[in-house]
Amino acid sequence: MVKSLISVVLIISCSIFPLAAQQVRIQPAQSLENASYQYYYDLLQLLLTQTADDYGEANIVVIDSPMSQLRGFSMLKADILDVFWAGTSIEREQEFHAIRIPLVGGLLGSRVPVISRDRLAEFEMINTAKQLQQLVACQGSQWPDSDILQYNGYRTERVITFQLIYSMLKQQRCDYFPRGLYEAYAEVSSRGNESLMVYDKLILRYPLPMYFFVSNNNPRLAQRITQGLERLIATNKLHEFIQQHDITRQMFPLSRYRNSRIFDLTNPQLPPQTPLQRQELWIDLPQHSTSADAVE
Repeated sequence: MVKSLISVVLIISCSIFPLAAQQVRIQPAQSLENASYQYYYDLLQLLLTQTADDYGEANIVVIDSPMSQLRGFSMLKADILDVFWAGTSIEREQEFHAIRIPLVGGLLGSRVPVISRDRLAEFEMINTAKQLQQLVACQGSQWPDSDILQYNGYRTERVITFQLIYSMLKQQRCDYFPRGLYEAYAEVSSRGNESLMVYDKLILRYPLPMYFFVSNNNPRLAQRITQGLERLIATNKLHEFIQQHDITRQMFPLSRYRNSRIFDLTNPQLPPQTPLQRQELWIDLPQHSTSADAVE
């Protein structure tokens, strides 16, 4: 009898006081110019909403603290963050649970130079990788991109904060800022960047998927995000999301890059577990684009 009463009380309590929603703590935007942040935020929110029936309600909580990639991964390791998105590397996948589904179809590794408008004529004259290697690219000091560029012979100025990169570019303390296709258009259209432009006639291309990373101590959250992404892939809704989101849709149609000069680079830190064989995960630039080797 007592057990029955306890069961009834528990049922009533759960009905009146539903379980608190899970909090999923994430990084803040790196700066006001970090327009692509909203894309990842919205994608994560979509995944949590679509998996609520299986895992319960969840709310995103932004940890309002300045955060480099190194600090972000340190906070993930310390369980101060629950999810951190970044380009992958061998070291990162050894330390954290990488959810190996590229969040933007792998297009993070298709980089276009953001340049000063008054240097357009100079970039129009660049036809080989060797010419571009004479100039200096600004990149984040802890980004895998910096290692990739330097490995392939590109001069790189490593900058500690994202906001400082655009400041240095405007001051011409570096010559260009290689950004992912979807990042470049959104950032250059931001207020204060009128003196800059996206030079999409030239593309640096290397394999570098952007992943959601989760602490190894949180396998249930990793399973939840993986399940949500796999559902989007199975229904082609992830590609639709990429094509329709306010931030990423500006890079479409991809046919606009058909005549771009593409310099292919090697990524020495690409993990061997990268699912390159799963063609449904990747979005490719037009196959007949003009392509050039990393070194000429």
